[in-house]
Amino acid sequence: MSDDSVRGVMLRLQIMQTTYFKSSVSDGPVKGSSDLIQGGRGGYISSSCKASRFSELKTQIRQADTARSFPTLQLKVDRFDIALSGGLRFGHVHLITGRSFDGAATGFVLALLRFMMDQDTLSPVVWCSPSHAGHAGHILASALPALGVSPSRFIFVHDQHPKRLMGAFEEVLQTRGVLAVVGEYGLFARSADTWQRWVRRTRLAAKAGGTMGLLLGPPAPVSGFETGWHITTASADLFAEREGLQTDWRPYWSVQLTYSRQGTPCADKLVYDGLTGRLQSAISCPDKDGQVSQLHVSKPALLASISA
Repeated sequence: MSDDSVRGVMLRLQIMQTTYFKSSVSDGPVKGSSDLIQGGRGGYISSSCKASRFSELKTQIRQADTARSFPTLQLKVDRFDIALSGGLRFGHVHLITGRSFDGAATGFVLALLRFMMDQDTLSPVVWCSPSHAGHAGHILASALPALGVSPSRFIFVHDQHPKRLMGAFEEVLQTRGVLAVVGEYGLFARSADTWQRWVRRTRLAAKAGGTMGLLLGPPAPVSGFETGWHITTASADLFAEREGLQTDWRPYWSVQLTYSRQGTPCADKLVYDGLTGRLQSAISCPDKDGQVSQLHVSKPALLASISA
């Protein structure tokens, strides 16, 4: 048995010990609720102390269950990295939802894959999607370089049946040597029982393979996932156009971290630059002199490089 398993068993035994009063140790009469105090071994514990102790032990068990060290992927946006307690964790599944016929969630997933590919230049990415146009349409391989992503790194898995498709997603999660797995679940989340059972299996599969799973689709129950996101298209900053400068061609997204198992919720408007591969906050902040600083716009030389 591993050290993490032993630690988890010991913590659960502590919970069992603090659940019941050890009245057999004391020879005196049973005390009233107002006289209950937080005693040591063999003493009585009040309801409030028990609730506090339960909460503390549950936190320790949660930390012990996730004690296996998985690397994290930083978004390089301080607000989100702090809310995520360091970044997105590999070995877990993350739910990323969006609106129908809105490609913002797909673009956000591709930006995350770009971060991973910059760190690992060899491992492939497996993308599981239905053969027809899905929740936000198919990704176009020829357009991937506009986001700084190489289409040669992808392995696409298509299946018309959602259960078989999500079964493939689960199998790939257990496969070592895969950088990440993306799954478009579509209407698979409509059955709550089937969805929750499948979520538990994917969580175990991701821990076994150490791969990051990214689920993409319409709003769905987030229970059981490491993080939950909702991404929509946001309006661009028109400051450059108003000043007669070059057009800002970059995508703007309204990014909401709605749930984080190891962190706190967070929201911001982000802009992604496919040339530099950076995500940054699109909300201008005043500098030391009190002037509002504007985001730097990269020169739109990417189209020429793609055509070449």
